[in-house]
Amino acid sequence: MERLLEGGQVERTLQMTVTLLALTPIVTYFLWVADGCEPFVPFISDMDLPTRSGFTFTVGYALSGILLATMGIQLGVLRDRWMISAEMPQNWVNLNRISVLAAVATGIGLFWISFTPWDEHLGLHIAQANVIFFGSVIWASCVTLATWGMSQEEEAFSGVLAPRAAFSVLAVIGLLGMIERVFRYTGLSSDLYGLEERLQTLDGSCISLNEPLLSQAAAFEWLLAVSMVLIIATFLPEVRLLTGNSEEEE
Repeated sequence: MERLLEGGQVERTLQMTVTLLALTPIVTYFLWVADGCEPFVPFISDMDLPTRSGFTFTVGYALSGILLATMGIQLGVLRDRWMISAEMPQNWVNLNRISVLAAVATGIGLFWISFTPWDEHLGLHIAQANVIFFGSVIWASCVTLATWGMSQEEEAFSGVLAPRAAFSVLAVIGLLGMIERVFRYTGLSSDLYGLEERLQTLDGSCISLNEPLLSQAAAFEWLLAVSMVLIIATFLPEVRLLTGNSEEEE
């Protein structure tokens, strides 16, 4: 465990997480278009349906899920130790521990959903997606608020607070925008019937996004995904703050 908490190891986990979370949807999208699907911005999970883009979706997000859960634990433990050493109040420590649970839940959900195409298991897929969406926003909110608390103890943390807060706001906007558009499409209900009707628009393994509300919801989903990549990237300089003392001793 201690080896996983070394500064260099945590940075490598962060770098791999950012890289996979960024490249997976980009590469998958280009394969989606290359397979003849419409070049609209689809829901990310729509790209799991064709064979080639589905392969990169599954591999990329399965690995991303493992890395995301690992990263959440690494950062959580390092922050926990820092908070305790700085004698911060217990409520900040508890907030940090909630963020760890949210990160692990999101990672598990991301890993699981990579093997659950929505055209085969719609109900389960939506449940997994909710864990990912809400878990990631809860994680982002908790770590951002905790960063503010830490910046009150150590000024150096202020440098990562502003961009992290801005990206977290974008993530919340992405989540709320996606929810609002989907609920308007389904008639302000949680009935899956409206979403199941999308199966009728399948052309082979491609799906058309000719419904404006769903197209807008898909755009908000991409905004949420991009925001999370940016939030995770802000931890690279923070790792050096959290592990600086131990690395100086080395």
